[in-house]
Amino acid sequence: MIYLNNSATSYPKPRQVIDAVVDYINKPPSHGTRSGLESGAGDVIAQCREKLAKLFNTDNSDQIVFTSGSTESLNLVISGLSLKGAHVVSTVIDHNSVIRPLMAKKNAGEIEVDFVECDSKGYVEPSKIAAAVRKNTAAIVVNHCSNVTGSILDIKKIAGIAHDAGIAHNNDCVLLVDASQSAGVLPIDVADSGIDYMAFTGHKNLFGLQGSGGLYMKKPLSINPLKVGGTGTKSDVLTQPFEMPVYYEAGTRNQAGIAAINAGVGFLLETGVWNINRHKIEIVTRMIDELRDEPRIKIYTTIENNSLSNFTFNIDGMVPEEVNYILESSYDIHVRSGIHCAPLMLKYIGAHPWGTVRASPSLFTTAEETDKFISAVREIARTFPEVSI
Repeated sequence: MIYLNNSATSYPKPRQVIDAVVDYINKPPSHGTRSGLESGAGDVIAQCREKLAKLFNTDNSDQIVFTSGSTESLNLVISGLSLKGAHVVSTVIDHNSVIRPLMAKKNAGEIEVDFVECDSKGYVEPSKIAAAVRKNTAAIVVNHCSNVTGSILDIKKIAGIAHDAGIAHNNDCVLLVDASQSAGVLPIDVADSGIDYMAFTGHKNLFGLQGSGGLYMKKPLSINPLKVGGTGTKSDVLTQPFEMPVYYEAGTRNQAGIAAINAGVGFLLETGVWNINRHKIEIVTRMIDELRDEPRIKIYTTIENNSLSNFTFNIDGMVPEEVNYILESSYDIHVRSGIHCAPLMLKYIGAHPWGTVRASPSLFTTAEETDKFISAVREIARTFPEVSI
């Protein structure tokens, strides 16, 4: 099997991650501060916060809150901010994990929201975001890196737009970043960039497990929690303990998932984010170079403003699901096809209504696997008849 769906979930995992999970589940259950067996699990949780803080360049590891992943983190911020009667700016390249929470609030009559357009490459100009800001804009919510085309937005510039808007209109305007596709792919400096909140997931480029992830908060305790309940501390208090990070971590944490992220981020820090990304760039660039002149192949991934972690394409006269099926059934190559949970951007990149085929390599993708993929796509484009769709 050739696995090229790492933008969905990374595979294979580094050996360190597998060992960490096996080691965790082979030990007696322990729940941080909740039992006499607390030291091992508690240490892993603390270690993981420290490693994530180092990866994102913040001095305070308590600014890292563990969640079940980016969707929960995004919902936590969008629900926890005081947005009633406010205006929110987002973009058409954003994922449904942003679009749907915002639309739920809009449909409930709580907020107004504008989704800023992208260009044909999936890039959103910061000036267009600035033009969408109003006097009552309270939040800008953006995808750092598109899960469809791989386009990268200028987060530092957008953060400046948000904060300048807040100063100009004498209110708070914060930046919430969805870093699902960029955490572990691009160097992220939260201190320098001015990000207020950043959602990230564990099972993609941090090499962790599904159902794990977290949220970075620039200003601790600045939003309401999404859930309250048991914390294992101050159990005699009938309200949620108002301290970081436990205020946002009610219930039993996914400690196996945290152990996996701990090992995965350790691997990232040791290997180097740019070293991993460089390998992906070489592979995707080769895919582009080898297939760009095929007359039936349309490539959506471009070199400029792009992570080059995705090779996204279509074959004229074939729906994406058909190409996906042939790659898997005839070549044992596993990719992803469809809308990719980013429905608003399709018409802007020319992929409406079917979406695209997306191949996303990893550090462990070999040159031989890359060549087999290129050969398979070329053969499909040249062999299968074009039909009207």
